[in-house]
Amino acid sequence: MEKDIKEIERENRISERKARRKKEGFVLVLVILLAGITIGFSTLSTNLNINGTSKIKNNTWDVEPSDDSDVITCPTGENCIINPQNEQPPRNPEDLTPGEQVCTDASNPATCTTTGPVVWMSGDTIYFKHLLEKPTDTFTFDAKFENNGTIDAKIATNGVQINGFTSTAADFLDYKVVYKGTNTVPQAGDTLAAGEAKYFTVTVTYKPSVDTLPTTEQLAAINGQDGNGAPTSFTVTYEQA
Repeated sequence: MEKDIKEIERENRISERKARRKKEGFVLVLVILLAGITIGFSTLSTNLNINGTSKIKNNTWDVEPSDDSDVITCPTGENCIINPQNEQPPRNPEDLTPGEQVCTDASNPATCTTTGPVVWMSGDTIYFKHLLEKPTDTFTFDAKFENNGTIDAKIATNGVQINGFTSTAADFLDYKVVYKGTNTVPQAGDTLAAGEAKYFTVTVTYKPSVDTLPTTEQLAAINGQDGNGAPTSFTVTYEQA
């Protein structure tokens, strides 16, 4: 009986060793399998290449009076002289006086002409001279501003300016700027998208409320012919929208 018990115990130990070895073998197989998966994923990750290109567009800022031939225009009937510095031969706009008689032959009145308003562009500024002599006299011109850049723009605070007229001129004249064909006054914040152009109409009017005619000296000051504050200038300043 004792022998039977010892035999049974020996057989149980052998069974336990076999079970343990079987379990250890299973764990070993699992470790090898996981190692193979890890190596495979590592190989896959190493060979996985993403190719591509990135293009960043260069932004440009180019907002100014247009360089088109019609950047400055006067209404039909206005005897304007526009950009005389570009004529052949060129004439200095500073030397031209509206209302002045110019004759190619002083003895022949038929060769004489009267110099009209003068409007010209220098850089981003448009300059002008006019001759207004009595109430309701008016001078008008249109100016084209264009956004040739890639960045949207907007009118800056106090961006629309008319400068250079004398205090005497301010007593006799009214200045008005609107978008062409409208009664809309340009305001700070008005946008000018990339590639867009807008026309402004500048109007100078001898105040109809003035009930006395100016003296010769006042008239010269009104029209910037006395050397003080002439010529008048028109600018529109834009900033990034």
